[in-house]
Amino acid sequence: MFERVGDYPVDPIMIGADDFAQDPRRDKLNLTVGIYQDAQGQTPVLRAVKAAEQRLVETQTTKSYLALTGDAEYCEALGQEVLGASWRGDWVAAQTAGGAVALRVMAELLSQMPDPPKVWLQTPTYGNYVPILMAAGAKFGQVPYYDPIRCEVTFEQMLDGLGAVSPGDVFLLQGMCHNPTGADMTAEQFTALLEVLEARGIVPWIDLAYLGFARSFEADCAMARQIAARFPECIVCITLSKSFGIYRDRAGALFVKTRKADRGGLHRAVSAIVRSGASHAPDHGPSVVRTILQDQELKALWLQELDLMRRRVAQVRVEIAREECDTFGTQDLAYLARQQGMFSLLPLTGPQEAALTREHGIHVVKGGRVNVARLGTRDIGWLVRAVRDVMAQT
Repeated sequence: MFERVGDYPVDPIMIGADDFAQDPRRDKLNLTVGIYQDAQGQTPVLRAVKAAEQRLVETQTTKSYLALTGDAEYCEALGQEVLGASWRGDWVAAQTAGGAVALRVMAELLSQMPDPPKVWLQTPTYGNYVPILMAAGAKFGQVPYYDPIRCEVTFEQMLDGLGAVSPGDVFLLQGMCHNPTGADMTAEQFTALLEVLEARGIVPWIDLAYLGFARSFEADCAMARQIAARFPECIVCITLSKSFGIYRDRAGALFVKTRKADRGGLHRAVSAIVRSGASHAPDHGPSVVRTILQDQELKALWLQELDLMRRRVAQVRVEIAREECDTFGTQDLAYLARQQGMFSLLPLTGPQEAALTREHGIHVVKGGRVNVARLGTRDIGWLVRAVRDVMAQT
């Protein structure tokens, strides 16, 4: 029967990682999967995480099931931390196995509504959104967000695209350090966007995956807080893989704001969807997060370590721009120093991108996405020379 299995959309990030693994060359550079690495090429376990894990070993008394929506204390601590004063009693919350499961639960909920809304995406956007929405059977469309050749946000085009969106539809946007572009809206642009969404009756759905990698954890929560304060209904998905360095431990959450009369039914719907899919979320990562957020010393240590990671990534961006200017006297990559977070898009055509891998052993995600956080000091010159070489090709 399996010869009838059709083609499935695969996240381009995973394709890029597979291509790297199959490349037989020893002299190759992997800029695909979104993990943080230090200058030695390691993804460290944070000291705050180690301390919290040790505390859990000593104090945890059971491994029994939690509710389908997870640990209420974890959701409460994370909700207060991310949403601030907007975190009150008008939210339905669920602990999830990272942000991808939170996204999938919400996509299924939307697709199962009597009159399913259409989900609108920024383009280019996170490579897993389309597979998640398709798997859930959700309707979706796209609006322009970023021009990878001109290396700038196409804000007015995005607003024009939203002119085709119907009231009651959903706009899935990303928080700071937008993946894959690394290009964020200005504060003024974001305020203008919210005005358009409010005026047109569009429900905002924000995905937060890189809190702390733009300016600080507190500052990077501002977008979600503005949405939560302004809209009676909105959706917030969170993953903490990058912020706490706990990629494999799967800590995430889904927060949905709605009217008081609708919360009971929404909670039952979320619980049922969780049960039919991932069922109970893993709890080790969320327990680590809860332990850190509830202890002022551990929280201070974690924020200090997160800030060090953020500053290293920002410095790598500056060094790329400096290396190009010093070596070639050009500024084609200068925009990288103005962007934030792990990811950016290289200003390459399809053939140039293919040449980058074929001729220089540098593997990127289709569309030119690179994870600058995986660059060591000795890799920066390699990348700059390779990009300059393929850009000279027609």
